[in-house]
Amino acid sequence: MRKNYVKLPLLIAALYFGGDLHAQSTQDTVAKENKIEEVVVIGYGKQKRGDLTSAISSVKSEEITKQPATTAMQSLQGKLSGVTIVNTDQPGATPSVIVRGLGTALGGRDPLYVVDGMIVPNITNINPRDIESIDVLKDAASSAIYGVRAANGVVIVTTKTGKRGKTKVTYDTYYGFKSILNKVEMADASQYTQYFNEERKALGKTTFLSPNQPYNTNWLDELTRTGIVQDNNVTISGGSENVNYFLGVDHFKEDGILPGQDYRRTTIRNNNTYKLFNNKVRLTQNVSFSTTKENIKPLGAFDSAHRQAPVVPVKFNNGKWGLPFWNETTGLVSYPGSTLNSHGNPVSSVYYTNETARTNTLQAFLQADIDITKGLVFTSRAGTTKYWYDKETFVPTKDLWLAADPTRTAAQFEALKEANPSNTSYANNSYALEKIDTFRWQWENYFTYDKKFGNHTLTTVAGMSAEEVGVGGRMYGRAYNVPNQKQYWSLEKGSSTPQKDVTQLYYTPIRYASYFGRIQYDYDKRYYISGIIRRDGTSRFKEQELYWDTFPSVSAGWNISNEDFLKGNSSINFLKLRGGWGTLGNDNIGVTNASYIKQGSGSQNYNYVFGPGQDLIFGAYYGSPAKPLGWEITKEWSAGADFELLDNRLSGSVDYYQKKNTNTILQITPIKSSPYEDVFYDHGAEVMNKGWEASLRWKDFSKSRDFSYEIGVTFNSNDNEVTDVKPAYGGMTGGSLGNGRITKRLEVGQSLGSWWMYEVDGVWQNQAEIDSNTHLSGAKPGFLKYKDQNGDGVIDDRDKVFFGSYIPTYNYSLHLGFTYKNVDFSVDGYGAGGNKIYNGLNSTRLGGESISQYMFNNRWTGEGSTNSNPGANRDVEASNYYLEDGDYFRINNITLGYNFRDKIEGLRNLRVYVTAQNPFIFTKYEGYTPELNSDGNPYGTTGVELSAYPNLRSFILGVNVEF
Repeated sequence: MRKNYVKLPLLIAALYFGGDLHAQSTQDTVAKENKIEEVVVIGYGKQKRGDLTSAISSVKSEEITKQPATTAMQSLQGKLSGVTIVNTDQPGATPSVIVRGLGTALGGRDPLYVVDGMIVPNITNINPRDIESIDVLKDAASSAIYGVRAANGVVIVTTKTGKRGKTKVTYDTYYGFKSILNKVEMADASQYTQYFNEERKALGKTTFLSPNQPYNTNWLDELTRTGIVQDNNVTISGGSENVNYFLGVDHFKEDGILPGQDYRRTTIRNNNTYKLFNNKVRLTQNVSFSTTKENIKPLGAFDSAHRQAPVVPVKFNNGKWGLPFWNETTGLVSYPGSTLNSHGNPVSSVYYTNETARTNTLQAFLQADIDITKGLVFTSRAGTTKYWYDKETFVPTKDLWLAADPTRTAAQFEALKEANPSNTSYANNSYALEKIDTFRWQWENYFTYDKKFGNHTLTTVAGMSAEEVGVGGRMYGRAYNVPNQKQYWSLEKGSSTPQKDVTQLYYTPIRYASYFGRIQYDYDKRYYISGIIRRDGTSRFKEQELYWDTFPSVSAGWNISNEDFLKGNSSINFLKLRGGWGTLGNDNIGVTNASYIKQGSGSQNYNYVFGPGQDLIFGAYYGSPAKPLGWEITKEWSAGADFELLDNRLSGSVDYYQKKNTNTILQITPIKSSPYEDVFYDHGAEVMNKGWEASLRWKDFSKSRDFSYEIGVTFNSNDNEVTDVKPAYGGMTGGSLGNGRITKRLEVGQSLGSWWMYEVDGVWQNQAEIDSNTHLSGAKPGFLKYKDQNGDGVIDDRDKVFFGSYIPTYNYSLHLGFTYKNVDFSVDGYGAGGNKIYNGLNSTRLGGESISQYMFNNRWTGEGSTNSNPGANRDVEASNYYLEDGDYFRINNITLGYNFRDKIEGLRNLRVYVTAQNPFIFTKYEGYTPELNSDGNPYGTTGVELSAYPNLRSFILGVNVEF
């Protein structure tokens, strides 16, 4: 149910400033929380929050697992200022995570993920209930410890270990249903027929659809079903004086809203710690295995369901699949006949798509911490990740050929097959198999020295790291005429004619070597200074040698609350100022353009990004004499303040940052005389991100401690601007609508992905008005009128102007929670605004397409009827008419729980809860969702809603049992 956008949550968020919504369970009413004593993982070490000199946000396990979540990052939506998380409801999808704005156009935008000290491609294979804490390094002052891969921030995940005491067993389970949150109301058969005939009349046609159509199809209802989500999780943990252990097993299952679409994930984790030689040697061993299986269905089916006419049936009365044809004599939809539109049957496209992807990931990690002398510890750790991936695709060629034309017969197909035995179009079917088998390892050694002398405290870290990524290869094969039964699908079962095709590629591994160090000093817990330096070398850009660079940072802090003039102040419990500067790199510059494979005739050795959903990475112009690419560079300075007030009831922080990205990768089209195909890439731009981050948290409880409550808000703004573009690359355009029209332009002074199009100046009311004014060729009454910006009497690209960006300029969140005795209740919401979304579902009119109820009810129907909305026509130009406000506020969680603590013999606790996820969204946007993934690609379609997966609402019942 779409609501009018409300400003109240934004006003609440804007009124407050302060600390992130940290992961403190509302059930904790024992004592007032002192956040400055919280321990934060900072990369190669830990530090108390009160001693930090940089911007780090943290969330603990209680907050991660409070509500059901497919992935850990999904559970953090709206909880961290400066961190924007967009989660699509497509089963198995990876959330998009942006830290402090977009600074890259074509490079990787995701943060660096570090799990228990080991770098991993993402954390979607980790069960959220296995996680102890997540710490996000947001600024360069803290992230510089990871150097060339930290320009987009660093997400540090610490998994659980056992604790000394009796064995604890937990069982968690939940089950729920999912349905579409916002359904765009489409025209019914009668309205569509009227609109179609108006369009035909405007084109001068003399044949029209009959108002008495035999079919009235709601394509979205026919295409979708109710989704189901369920999870079962068991953990066993405990420990003795010298050994702690943790074992977690989880099975997650989700059936998507498209028939046959599902996702399965099973994870097993075993973490153990050992103390040897009177605790002078400590060993940590972590092993995890995850396996996933996903049945994939085409997202384009949603676009087809939106565009296909309601007068077309799912199936004709004879059982044949419905197609968009009509008889111009009777005016009825039937086959054979004239083409109604160019879109297919969305239900049959899902029915005939058979694609299954499987992944297996094995990760092992061993760390030894050895006390050398008092205060001096040597740490050595090594980790490996083995990754297997395979994807099967079965295409029933014969069935698709028959479905494309109801008059076709199987005998006709067999005749064509016999006449063209080598033509793959007439094979009964095709079967494709893709396999990826890769391996990575990482080995790190470093010393940590802690020394306190008088009022002085010094902590230093120095070490080295070596890593190799992407050892392995990829196989791709296709065979034809395999048996239809799934158990027989294989390359071996294919026919000799057409001949099967098998390709084997071997990846050149990417090698890293690094040296790093950090010095932290404080005087009397009042004055702090920290410095980091990392020297990174990588073979990503030079296959036979390492390409080196140095990444420094420095930061400082002043704990004002420890000064004599504030000591003992009951109102100001903690107040610290901090600031820092640093340099970072982004070597994940995969341009995702496989055209490089076709260039030259050298050996087929390619660099590869390790992990699922990643792309081939080409570190240089393959076969080109041009200068190799290097990494993108980020330089950032930031300043902030942390505080706790009113007996620690009120806590928070506020930050300001400026982050400049240089060496930004752009796409270049070669000159016509170039011997190389397709496009090249170069460092062609600079991008600036600057903004504020603020959040506030209030927590209190009654004297009896029966009742506690907390209120939290976050707010962050971000100004994204292209500050420099090489002259040869300025004005590059993109954002294709698929109809020959573009929507974006790259230009200095604008944001990445800025909208660039015609400005609408009303609607043409009659032919005389058109003839006497400047207009585009083909304009007719009822068409949108475009403004002649430069007054030259011609409407062309020189009249297109900028209309902002799809990147939000601000994000905010709200959290409310309380406990009363054994009852707990919480509400979470988040929102964004200041951006524009291009409603691609309403645009790109190619004739005969369906329309929304809004477009039908508000259309131009004749002279003077409206000067705001077009009539029934095929105007395909990109214009600001289809740009809509991207502002929204979403309630993403409402949870009510009850704890049977100490009430059931044999159980430590039993909690039963109900959760509504994404039950409401408040927005003016007329499409499925204004919350779209963001990237900085000026050539892509980000921000244009075309085949986006609809937002879903979920209702879930769950049980947590602790033995």
